[in-house]
Amino acid sequence: MLLKYRLEYKKIAMDMLSLLPGMNQGHHLEDEMNWYDDNEKRIIYLWKNEDDNWAGLIAVEDKGSMLVLRRIVLTPDSWNMNNCCSMLDDLSNLYMDQKIVGTMDTTSICELWEKRNGTRIQ
Repeated sequence: MLLKYRLEYKKIAMDMLSLLPGMNQGHHLEDEMNWYDDNEKRIIYLWKNEDDNWAGLIAVEDKGSMLVLRRIVLTPDSWNMNNCCSMLDDLSNLYMDQKIVGTMDTTSICELWEKRNGTRIQ
């Protein structure tokens, strides 16, 4: 289940983002959070798994007809393609009229998700 980021989730969101390589160096983590806070079109969602535990994070940027997947993070014990796809399914249900596209870092996950759902044009 995806839950939209709120201030009381800041520590959880920062803990999730800190799992990304290089995010703990310097002020990268704080800069990342500020980048999303600075624009209402940039949104962070936290994900709870089937056991109701915080297990992931998705960060997106709304570009009108497209939704850019900027970050996708899962805790080490939750990292698998089924959970990535569940998160993207939940995101797709929230943004039914928008195509989810990836960045250079997230395109491969988006492509695997599309292929699994049969929405990828070969």
